[in-house]
Amino acid sequence: MRITDLKASTIQTDIPWDSQNPARGPMEGVLVQLETDAGITGTYFAWERLSTRRGLADTLVSAVKPYLIGKSAFDREMIWQTLSAWGRKGLPMIGAGAIDVCLWDIAGKACGVPLYQLMGAFRDKIRVYASTTILAKPADYADMAKRLRAQNYTAMKLHVKGKPAWDLEACEAARAAAPDMDIMLDSSCHYDRRQALQVGRAIEKLGFRWFESPLADSDVEGLTELTRTLDIPVAGTEYMYECNPTHFAPYISNHVVDIVRTDARRGITLAKKIADMCAGFHMNCELHSWGSIIGQAANLHVMGAIQNCEFFEQPVPVERFEVCAKDHLPLDSEGCVHLPQKPGLGVDLDWDEVDKRTIYRA
Repeated sequence: MRITDLKASTIQTDIPWDSQNPARGPMEGVLVQLETDAGITGTYFAWERLSTRRGLADTLVSAVKPYLIGKSAFDREMIWQTLSAWGRKGLPMIGAGAIDVCLWDIAGKACGVPLYQLMGAFRDKIRVYASTTILAKPADYADMAKRLRAQNYTAMKLHVKGKPAWDLEACEAARAAAPDMDIMLDSSCHYDRRQALQVGRAIEKLGFRWFESPLADSDVEGLTELTRTLDIPVAGTEYMYECNPTHFAPYISNHVVDIVRTDARRGITLAKKIADMCAGFHMNCELHSWGSIIGQAANLHVMGAIQNCEFFEQPVPVERFEVCAKDHLPLDSEGCVHLPQKPGLGVDLDWDEVDKRTIYRA
C-alpha cells in the first residue's frame, strides 16, 4: 500500500490561544490527510499554540509530500526516523508527529482494528483526570472541583498562574471543595527553585497526587534536587522539544523526575518508545493529551497499549476540544474513559463542519 497524496489545511477552533487573555483569539489547527492507493486515508489534527495560518500546512505540502509519495504506508519507523531528523531543516516535530499518527491511523484501518490493539493491547479503559484552564480567581477552582465531581470525575489537574501565593490559594480551595478527589498541580515551569520547593511542600500537606513542571525541563540539577527532596512525585519533560529518545534517556536513567511526560503530537512512535524506556526503569509515563479529540485519541491509544500510565488527561470544558468531531470520549460512572473501538484512531470527523472552519488550504 503506497502513499499517493498529502493534504493539509488550517482549521479555526474555539479554543482560546491564551486562557488568561481570550482577546488574543482562538487557536488554529492543521488538519493533515495522508491518502493511499488502497483508498485508505489517515487523518490527524496537528497544532501548537503558535500555529500559523500558512506555515505548517505549506511546509508539509511543499517539503514533506514529495518525500512521502510512493513510499509504503507501513514504513512507519523509517519515515518517523527520517522526518524527526528534519528538525534541523526546519520541520517542527508536530509536523513529523502528524505524519506518524496518520500512518498509524492507516495501519489500524488496513488491519481493521483500533490502534491500541495493533500496538498490543493492555487495557480497554483508563481513569481520567480533568485538566483545567487557568481560572479567573482562586475561589473558582472550588466551584470547578464541585462541578467535576458531580460529573463523575475522580481526579483533576489545576493549571495556575505561576504566582505561588495565588496558586496555593487555588490549591487549598480545590482541596477543601473535593476532599476525595486526586488533585495534581501543573505550574507550567513558572517557578524558580525556591518557589518550587515552597509550593511542593505545601501541596504535599494537601495530599496532592503529583507536582508537574515545577521548573524548566532544562534545569536538570534543580529538578534532580527537588525530586529527591520532596515526597510528592515530581513530573516533568513535557516541554522537551528536542524529541528523540536519546534526549529523554538521562532524565529516565538518572531519575531526574519521578514521572515522565510526553505525548503523541510528536508521533505515536515516539510516545511508545518513551513509555517503554520508562517501564525499563520502573517509572510511569503519564501522557499529555491536551488538544483536539483526535490528538486525545492518539494519546489514548498509546495508554491502552502500555501498563505504566495511570491517567488519561481530558481538557475541560470538553466541548471546546471536540471541534469537527462526530465521536466523543464520554466518562463512565467510575470516572474512566473507554478506548475507541473503530479501526485506526476511531474518531470520525464532521466534514461539513471541517469545511465551515477551514481558513486556508495548502
